Amino acid sequence: MRRSSGPKGVFLIVLVFAIAVAPNQIPSAAAPSTQQPATFFFHKQITKTLNTITTNLWANTTKSWSATNQNEQRTVSSSTPGIWHFYSQPALAGNTTLTAPLTFVLYFSSSSGTGTGTVITGNLNKITSSGSVISLAVGSLSSAPISSTLTGYTIAITSNTYQIESGAILDFAITVNIPGSTSRTISLYYDAPSNSSEVSINFQQRVGITSYSSFNETGVQTGSFSRNWTATSRQVTLRASIFDALGLYDLASIRANLTSPTGSLLLTNTPLISVQGTDLDYAGTWSLNWTYSSNDPSGGYGSSLGATDDGGLYMTTQLSYVVFASWLLNLQALSLGPNPVPVPGASVTIFVGSAAIYNGASDSSGSVSPQNIPLQDTATYTIKTFWQGSLVNQTSFFPRSSLTITLHLSIYQVDFSKVFQDGNGNPLPHPPSSIQLSYPNGTSASLVPTGAYLLPGGTYSISTVTWMGVSVAPSPNTFNPMNGLSPVSLQIYDLTVLVVAQDGGATAGVTVSLTLAGETIIQNTTGSNGILVFRDLPKGQYVIVVSDQSQTVRSTVDLSQNASSKIQFSPAPSSWVTQSLDWILLGAAVGGLLGYGEFYRRKHPYKEEPLEYLNSLTSGGFHDGDVVLIEGDTGAGKTTICEELAYKSLQSGNPVAYLTYDKPESTRQQMKAFHWDTFEYEQKQQFQLVGCELTKTLGEERGLGVLENFYDTTALDLTISTALFQLSNEKPVVLVDSAYQLVERARLNGLANMVFDTSTRIKKMKGKFFIAVSKTDSKSGLAELEAAVDSIITLDTTTAEGQMFTQLTVKKMRGRKFDNRPVKIKIHPGRGMMFLVPKTAKHKHVPTTFESLVKQGKS
Repeated sequence: MRRSSGPKGVFLIVLVFAIAVAPNQIPSAAAPSTQQPATFFFHKQITKTLNTITTNLWANTTKSWSATNQNEQRTVSSSTPGIWHFYSQPALAGNTTLTAPLTFVLYFSSSSGTGTGTVITGNLNKITSSGSVISLAVGSLSSAPISSTLTGYTIAITSNTYQIESGAILDFAITVNIPGSTSRTISLYYDAPSNSSEVSINFQQRVGITSYSSFNETGVQTGSFSRNWTATSRQVTLRASIFDALGLYDLASIRANLTSPTGSLLLTNTPLISVQGTDLDYAGTWSLNWTYSSNDPSGGYGSSLGATDDGGLYMTTQLSYVVFASWLLNLQALSLGPNPVPVPGASVTIFVGSAAIYNGASDSSGSVSPQNIPLQDTATYTIKTFWQGSLVNQTSFFPRSSLTITLHLSIYQVDFSKVFQDGNGNPLPHPPSSIQLSYPNGTSASLVPTGAYLLPGGTYSISTVTWMGVSVAPSPNTFNPMNGLSPVSLQIYDLTVLVVAQDGGATAGVTVSLTLAGETIIQNTTGSNGILVFRDLPKGQYVIVVSDQSQTVRSTVDLSQNASSKIQFSPAPSSWVTQSLDWILLGAAVGGLLGYGEFYRRKHPYKEEPLEYLNSLTSGGFHDGDVVLIEGDTGAGKTTICEELAYKSLQSGNPVAYLTYDKPESTRQQMKAFHWDTFEYEQKQQFQLVGCELTKTLGEERGLGVLENFYDTTALDLTISTALFQLSNEKPVVLVDSAYQLVERARLNGLANMVFDTSTRIKKMKGKFFIAVSKTDSKSGLAELEAAVDSIITLDTTTAEGQMFTQLTVKKMRGRKFDNRPVKIKIHPGRGMMFLVPKTAKHKHVPTTFESLVKQGKS
């Protein structure tokens, strides 16, 4: 390799040292992500001691030259090499990484020529704060004669990668070896712009911008600034945090530009002022203030920051913030049609893009609360109104002043009381027992067949109409409320049965019963004409059973329209002896069975079943998206069920958010008593425990902290939203235990809307929502909740035969069959809730209340 100047060519010999060092100096195998060079210039300064080194020869990145070119002379011979040491100062302010290449640029002259045997060596050492010297890299120039003419020499060294810790200094050591026995005076020149000896080193991520943020006049970091604020508060502070492992002295310039929403420059290349940090520190803070007026345009402002170090390394970053004005918006919900009326219970959500920023509900006057909605004039807002899960209005709004907007909702009244008729178009003798309506959004609900309902426009389907326990709805059966609802002919028909003897004559006095799906639904006795007409029967395959004391005849008929069936039946006389013997044998058999069954039940009355037994009562358990209300007397076990549901959901891989009116730590300890330890799940952020008592302060408990106003349904809604956001996995489980105070003190429409909105989000995430309430809560509050949820479980404390016990009953399962018979339960100290299922011959569930047992005995 050639030197930078001089009359002769000089060859470069590169030596790479493999040095055994401490762990923090082990060379890194990874390629540097960012290389940041720095040049250390040699200077003579006052004598000082650093890391046990005392000298006046130092090196740093500044270019503050002395008035005259400095030089250091050494008398050199073949036996006495010339050695120079320059040390970096100040000590490193932070940890950094050194990597290749390293370049020494050295300027020498000699009293006389040294010859071609001259070797110039550059050595880089690290000196720790305790004074330990560790060699990092070394390189030499061979055949590098030094003459009386000032000449520059360059040594490029390949090095491994090393970690240099804070507090260390670098030793730039230069050695000159010459041949021959003649001594010569060799001078090393430095500290001048033209002939300055120096060393260039590559570092990895030595210097950088940590943050660049905007703050308001009180020092709070924010990206939003209001034109409604007072003049003294209308100030934006731009604040930058920058680090440099060499020390902040190495930073030469920190400046910023500021651009308005229209693209014009408000500030150009404006310097920031240092507010924290000295030249010796690793990190510092710089600040710049900008004041705006109430007339400045609203919108997004942008600032770019540029920082330069002594070596010319340039770094940049950007920030943006918004200046806005706030306006107040009020909303009123009215129906469509020639005579609009207020629509209560509509849920209104305001969006900016896809983010919801407001949620409210309309009251009996149609006014949407909370009122006086503050909106900024920096965005276009989308106002979406929902009614029973369907979108009934969408309005775009850009605020320019405070005003009230009327929302006209596409909602219509449908009266089901006079809609249904039988398969022949005749009125029914009484309404169906229930109807199931499928909504345009895919959800469904059970409606009262005699009721009138407000429904939004869209395609609906009457999926189920129940008549005598059978669905008789025709298919397809869709309608749009805006077009009205035509009469619906149900699959209900008449069946005529004629019983005749072998001679064709009518048979009177025999019993005719109809069985559908294994269950006898009706029976009657023939008159003198042998004819029975069974009216208004649901569709299906019926078994017609004709019987008297001597014989039974069966026949089947598929009822899909009005039908008749003729059955031949000839009763035969029977002996009273045979009849008596039959009754005696039957009585003995029945008595024996009842006696053994009673003995077995007395000896082994109950079989204990775990919480999973609830699945058999609810047709397979709760489905994804279900909202479940747990009603119970005080002390009946509502909290234990919630805690067990929470823990078993965690075991199944579902994240859980548990909102408790008790102290969170008490809830943890109570769950531990049942061996339901949630510590592992809280560490994985799968279990969020939120305390809802008013006397707590934020941060005392693990989890999401404390909800300060549990009675504010908006705050509760936002807390649940935050929990769902943090529980980002699918199928979260949310439990509120207990909502007693909430039901007593919250606004009912706000409470119902909170349940509806939360259930909508949870349904999208395929989760479950459990709410525990006391049966002593207000009846109107319970009615609101019961109408809003999918399922209801009740826990009742009762007394029978002097014994007090608790029984669980499934009261409601929307759209599904369920077992509504009560089951006795107990709380086992180590196992949680246990079902006490009475044992029968076939181990089937039977009623457990004293009254129901009495009824069984009577029948």
